[in-house]
Amino acid sequence: MRPTLTPFLLLFALTACGGDSPSGPSDAEIGGAWRISYTNMSGAGLTCNTPSAANVAVSQSGASFTGSYGPLTLRCTDGVTTVEGTFQGVIANGTVDVNAVAFDLDTQDFHQTGTVNGASMSGTARWVVDLGGGETVTLNGNWSAVRP
Repeated sequence: MRPTLTPFLLLFALTACGGDSPSGPSDAEIGGAWRISYTNMSGAGLTCNTPSAANVAVSQSGASFTGSYGPLTLRCTDGVTTVEGTFQGVIANGTVDVNAVAFDLDTQDFHQTGTVNGASMSGTARWVVDLGGGETVTLNGNWSAVRP
């Protein structure tokens, strides 16, 4: 009887693939408290920033997360007039893929993408703001968050 290579090939295949252990990097752990701020949010002649950072609480489950934010004060100017508003709500549609993050403030109209680097996160934001009367403005800018 000739020896068969099947058990050796199977062992080699399991070893090469890593068996049941994960072979790639793990997702960043972002659950907990953060302070978030926005800068250079601009579009249609408006420029908006947050004069101070807002609280964010994140609850993570694997590669997805939810949470809450606020109160967040946003100050906008068109160069002549400055308006300010404060709002708060929920973090929705949050995902983590290794160190990449994406999430919405309440709806997909307020979308953020970015990266996690230890105790800080940062990236870009795209907000579609309803001005009323059928008018909207799209603001694009930057966000950053740090653990308090």
